[in-house]
Amino acid sequence: MSSSSSPTRSQGERPRTFDGEAKRMCWAKAETVPGRHPERWRKDSAGNILCKRLFNCQGCLCFEYDHIIPFSKGGESIAENCQILQTRVNRLKSNKDEIDISRLKSYSCDIKFTDKELDVI
Repeated sequence: MSSSSSPTRSQGERPRTFDGEAKRMCWAKAETVPGRHPERWRKDSAGNILCKRLFNCQGCLCFEYDHIIPFSKGGESIAENCQILQTRVNRLKSNKDEIDISRLKSYSCDIKFTDKELDVI
């Protein structure tokens, strides 16, 4: 195996996941939460508050990095094609690429957290 090839994918194969830099840029471009530290808290495109420490879990503050144009439809794993979404929303969005905000919101957890509750996290 040459030093330029990856043990996890063959040469020429598109990466399925976002690399660290794409994830950093993806988080940075998401809407900030007023009164909350932007390195810890952001909002997804459906308006859900998300906590950076709660990545890839199932709770209402948990999120995943989503391909705006789905990977299965040719979307690349780059920052420009990345958004953070509440895990539940991302799973229900699946490989849809033309989905409106109201539909995303309908997938969201129906729980709103108080400032005091967010302070505990």
